[in-house]
Formats: sequence, C-alpha cells, structure tokens
Amino acid sequence: MSSELTGRAWELHDVEATHALAARVAAVRRGGDVIALRGELGAGKTEFVRGLAAALGAGQADVVCSPSYLLLNVYAEGSVPLAHFDAYFMSSSDDLERAGFDELRRAGHLVAIEWAERVEDALPDDTLWVDLRPLGDTPDGRRAELSQGARWSAAVQPERADDRHGEGRA
Repeated sequence: MSSELTGRAWELHDVEATHALAARVAAVRRGGDVIALRGELGAGKTEFVRGLAAALGAGQADVVCSPSYLLLNVYAEGSVPLAHFDAYFMSSSDDLERAGFDELRRAGHLVAIEWAERVEDALPDDTLWVDLRPLGDTPDGRRAELSQGARWSAAVQPERADDRHGEGRA
C-alpha cells in the first residue's frame, strides 16, 4: 500500500462535508475503480456513496440507499455508472463475484462497496479504502481516513486548511 494517504484524516462536520469529500474522489475516478467503505453501522458509508452519486450525476442523493438486502444497486445515469454493493450479508468473496463485481468493473462502472472488509480478498490492489467513524457528539459528523496510492491523493487534498467541508491532516 502506498503511503500518500496512509494516516491522513478528514474531520467532516456535516453531511455536506461528507458529500464534498466524496466529490473529490469522484473527480479523479475511472470506470472500473473500486472504493471500499468500512465503518460501524451509521458511520456514513451510504452517505459517502450518496455524495459519489451526486458528483457523478448518477441520481439524486435521496434515491441512493443501502443495498443491504438486495446486495447491489446500480445507478446507470451520469458521467460514469455507479455500482453500489453492500457486503454485510455476504458470506464470502464468492458472493461478490456472483453478484457481478467483475462484470460491472469490466463494463466501466465505478464500484463502491459497503462493509468491504468482508470481501477484501476479492478486491484489487489499487482499491481506495475509506474508513469512517463518528466524530464526537456531532450527529452528522464523522472522521474519514483514506488509504491507497498516489492516483487517488489529488482528489482528496483539502483546498485549504480551513476548508468548511472538512479539514485534512497528514
């Protein structure tokens, strides 16, 4: 794993800040890329995907929902189609494969996977990992830590230290 993003964290004080960070990631995405989301229930994984979808023009944020029981939602409209998996109920990486993971990547979808640690062995080496956890007592606040290679780092650099959408720290 590249060290460009290791240990870098963003304090996201509201939903808009979460969406802004997701938009930075979406700005440098390529079809076939994988974004793996980790965090406890309610940590903001689906909210991050809502931000991705909005930035890609792949649907209104209010129509993006966690595909927990369906395993997969696909948002085909927008600049890049978005495949949104939820691995919570997957028992192995085989479930991810059977749900169409490789086919969607080859077809040029950006792939976002909630509870990705459950299927980690099926993910490519250049996966962008997004770890989310609550930020203090703020109801919609969260701390995000991103890890993976240099290609992703340009998307997640704060515009300035006092950026109202979140503060990055190396």
